[in-house]
Amino acid sequence: MARLDGKVVLISGGGADGPPGPGETVAIGNGRATAVACAREGASVMVTDRSLALAQQTAELVRAEGGRAEAMAADVISEDNCRAAVVATVEKFGKLQLLVNNVGIVVGNDLLTTTAEQFDLMMAVNVRGHFFMMKHAVPEMKKAGGGAIVNVSSAAALRGAGVTYGSSKAALNILTRTVAVQHARDNIRANTVMPAYIDSTINRRLVGNRQPRAAIQVPLKRQGTVWELADAIVFLLSDQSSFITGTDLLIDGGALATYPL
Repeated sequence: MARLDGKVVLISGGGADGPPGPGETVAIGNGRATAVACAREGASVMVTDRSLALAQQTAELVRAEGGRAEAMAADVISEDNCRAAVVATVEKFGKLQLLVNNVGIVVGNDLLTTTAEQFDLMMAVNVRGHFFMMKHAVPEMKKAGGGAIVNVSSAAALRGAGVTYGSSKAALNILTRTVAVQHARDNIRANTVMPAYIDSTINRRLVGNRQPRAAIQVPLKRQGTVWELADAIVFLLSDQSSFITGTDLLIDGGALATYPL
């Protein structure tokens, strides 16, 4: 039996804005890999992205493998968009039990040069957007008898990784733990994954090939793949992790184990 049979999952940030990796015919980012992995485990998938075309491309990949998927545009800056994504998921599939928030951006970095507008935008997308999605998804999860939430954070939450990015991810971790505690009584679990050195589309776009650096700084001597991250997310969504909530799962090949936190 597949681990997510009969479940419905809503994935925000489920598109992939290139570039494709070696051997990929289309770009596969964290959200897109997670959507495909969830469908392979039996879930019906609602894919949202700020770009409808990118969300539709992900849904088409799922359907090409025989899975069930729908797509819609949603910008998590808008609470109305987040509410609409939840409503559309329930209308299409009849219920909602699982939520993956994969939306994230990187703007600003240095204390003295980052503008107030950059700081506010980072928090609006990386924290407030997750808050909106959970706020509107949790009531539907309660109706369905419970569920699980996975928010994609970052190892940057544990290190001084920019005044905006690291701060937003640390805030997301606390937000997720709070939801886990408040809604454990509703049979809803909430966890984060904290990736580092993942060969994702956003990392290739922003910093290029990090494999030479990973070979030095990562004990496993390589970058992780988006599929390895997706597998961890599926585990946290599934009943295999039924006693895990309020946890931040570090997925970094051991990189942070080599540095004092």
